[in-house]
Amino acid sequence: MPHPEVYKFQCTRRQGQQRTYDVVLNIVQRDSGVFAYASWVHFAHEFKGNGLVFPLIAKTAADAEAEARGRIEDNIENLAGVTE
Repeated sequence: MPHPEVYKFQCTRRQGQQRTYDVVLNIVQRDSGVFAYASWVHFAHEFKGNGLVFPLIAKTAADAEAEARGRIEDNIENLAGVTE
């Protein structure tokens, strides 16, 4: 069974209301070696969305975290799968 890694970080939008969102990121490496992720975005303890989730192309855990985090930050900035 894959072992998930959980990361928490904050992301502030540069547009709109410029809120700072709290993000929980869960990354897992499947038996096939492919990394996958899920995220939960909150503002003031209110769920705002998961962003858009697509497979990762990263080959290492550190690269998977960086790739997923970049995607989530972009989703928040563009309100893709996240509500303001």
